[in-house]
Amino acid sequence: MSPSTPDHLPVMTPTMMETPTTASYWVHRLGRRLYSRKSQLLDSCRSRHCNTIQEEHYQHHVYHRVPSPQAQDLLRVKTNEHGQLQCRGCDQITYLLRWAEAERRKDPNHKGTSPKRIIHNSYIELDMCARMSNCDACQVVRRALLLDQITGRDAERLRDMDKQWPVQVALDIRHGGESLLITIEKPSGILLFSATVVLSQKPCLAVGKKTKGPSPASMLRPNFEELRQVVTNCHENHQCSSRYRWNSRNPSWLLKILPDGKVQVIPGPSDLVDYVVLSYSWGDPTAMPAEEWARIKGAATKTINGVPVAERTNPFARSLLPKTMQDAIAITEELHYKYIWIDSVCIPKGTDWDTEASLMHEVYGNAAFTLLASSSTKATEPMLHDRLAWLQEPKPCKLRNHFLCNTQKPLHEVRLDPPASQRAWTLQEERLSPRILYWTGQRWYWSCPEHQTVESSPLDLPSPVCASEDQSWSPPQRFLDVCRIGDFQSIDQEWLDIVEAYTRRDLAHSADRFLAISGLAVRFLEAKMDGGGKTRVSEEYLAGLWREDLARHLSWSVASSVDPRGSHQDVAPSWSWASLPLCVNTKMRHAFKQSPHFQFVGVRQFSSDYNPITPTATPNQQVGTNPRLRSKLAEQQGRTVKQIEIQGRFRRFISEHSRDVPWEEIEWQRGDRVGFNFEKYPGQDLHSRNYVDGRIVSKDAHGGEVVGQLDYLLPAGGYFGDKKGDSVALADGDETELMCLELGELAMLLLQRNPGPEETWRRVGVCIGYEQRKGFFYGCESRAVVLA
Repeated sequence: MSPSTPDHLPVMTPTMMETPTTASYWVHRLGRRLYSRKSQLLDSCRSRHCNTIQEEHYQHHVYHRVPSPQAQDLLRVKTNEHGQLQCRGCDQITYLLRWAEAERRKDPNHKGTSPKRIIHNSYIELDMCARMSNCDACQVVRRALLLDQITGRDAERLRDMDKQWPVQVALDIRHGGESLLITIEKPSGILLFSATVVLSQKPCLAVGKKTKGPSPASMLRPNFEELRQVVTNCHENHQCSSRYRWNSRNPSWLLKILPDGKVQVIPGPSDLVDYVVLSYSWGDPTAMPAEEWARIKGAATKTINGVPVAERTNPFARSLLPKTMQDAIAITEELHYKYIWIDSVCIPKGTDWDTEASLMHEVYGNAAFTLLASSSTKATEPMLHDRLAWLQEPKPCKLRNHFLCNTQKPLHEVRLDPPASQRAWTLQEERLSPRILYWTGQRWYWSCPEHQTVESSPLDLPSPVCASEDQSWSPPQRFLDVCRIGDFQSIDQEWLDIVEAYTRRDLAHSADRFLAISGLAVRFLEAKMDGGGKTRVSEEYLAGLWREDLARHLSWSVASSVDPRGSHQDVAPSWSWASLPLCVNTKMRHAFKQSPHFQFVGVRQFSSDYNPITPTATPNQQVGTNPRLRSKLAEQQGRTVKQIEIQGRFRRFISEHSRDVPWEEIEWQRGDRVGFNFEKYPGQDLHSRNYVDGRIVSKDAHGGEVVGQLDYLLPAGGYFGDKKGDSVALADGDETELMCLELGELAMLLLQRNPGPEETWRRVGVCIGYEQRKGFFYGCESRAVVLA
């Protein structure tokens, strides 16, 4: 045995080596190459942990290029009572299991979380133990960390040198079962990575029923055969096409996949063809080199006199496109489809962008499926990555009396986590798609209205179906489903869910705030039309809100006041959520009952540059009679609304003689409970403002308090410009100017009058759920006001 080889690792002799043609040979060779670098990798980790509990261990060997005794000790394996290899590090898991058994003997109903135990000094050490020492538990823990990473870059980050901190395990005991909580965090407590391993009395892989699975080398690549069966089954045996396909029209342009790595931009055929739509993130231009962003932008198809250039209408190499697009084309080809639609390639420059944006419900609704690139953070990154989670063939792992089982990441987490879900355009791409293929770094997920599944593995893992998901989030096809059924109440609720998800997302161009949701608005309006193209209710699109339930829609609020410098009141009026900065958490859904005194009077002003664009129509499809064209026009007009007139009970929010008191003198906290104590100011009208989160409170001398939420924080330095009216935030000292208009029984708008000769009002905040002052508007008269 070589002196440099630890005695706990087997040495492959020439007679034991397999031939270079076998998959296991290459897996073994890869492992040996990784192991040969262990000293260098461990050395670079040591300096990071000198101040942790591993200090003596690292200081002792700081100048040596061999693992320290403790590191060698953690990597050393033995055979446990179940005949499985177990390293010294995983003895800590056994210790936690014994601790749980002792706690359960004391109290059979015991639940809680144990202290954390370190099983390895870094992910690289864990990876080495799983690959080279073949520790069964380390393989499960390593796989859990990899499966929790959605993008390919996230999986690579596990090996970043600045992320090499101890791998810790805690045992979580609950009535529903026990699980191991895996974490990698800095000494400061900043969490870098986490995962969960479920403990079960039954093996995830049935012992004795094991069949010969794919080789480790083949498991590094996606299982396209299984995916083809899933897609075919949906098209042949489900009613997704008949129920959710919008019409029989192709997109204006498609990208045709040709042999020999070629593609070609072609006009959409007259008869509907099966095509795939790509949904992806372009990336953040401020976080990448200028030449990389130029490559992404350069993928767009150019035009001459409105016609795509010959370089695109003739066959060209797919390698000229960014890597995400190349891999999307490869996946589409593997699934035996000949056409794909990619936004920047198939909406040529110079095309009427407003019209194309309002047709997105057709583009996505008619597609064979939507391919969502969850594995890439930007268009220049690949979608296809080695599935490192499956480098070792999974097998049952048992410690004490428990099997360690990997779990599937729930679909709603896959939908919300990757960078593509932070891009505003991808929201309607997902909600308008009957079938979606979510492509992550380690596996794929399939979702259609009738079935959800995940790429199988040799482990018998539960599938993340809707029933197990967080019900506070809407399933991807629910919007299409309630639109098809015509459930008006559910449609309205779905729109509120859409807006909550949409306001959290980012846009490269803020002017696209309404365009990026226009397809959903058109689909919403058409769901409320009858066969003759007339709306069954008096519905009207009003700058992101809807007339039929306008009082509720006006009651949106921010989770916490935001910086006014990001306001988009040049894009949308103050009363619309679209006027908020990008990437803001909003609250749209709350208990609401409209006030009988509230009334929508009408639209008072459109944008000065409003110029309705009539979509292309055939001679037999006149705008006045075709319901599809009418809904597109209604959406185009609705996004330009600037002023509306509403009526409701109206009064001051704060009395003229109210006393301004410091916030810290009236707020009290008892653990998680927060309230107000006004005993210091008996018999006085009071008001106060929290300058950190934007809350504002008003209290009459002998009445309960009313707590409001302002939309914007007071800007640093006071005001923008020379006039306080230049800021969209409520100026300090202007609190007594606030007026309020009743929307619902426990909901009101906070308004401030705009400067100028015309009496118009701008929204500055909202109050929801003022249980301490239910009679706040009692005896007040109704008044009509114009919101701008």
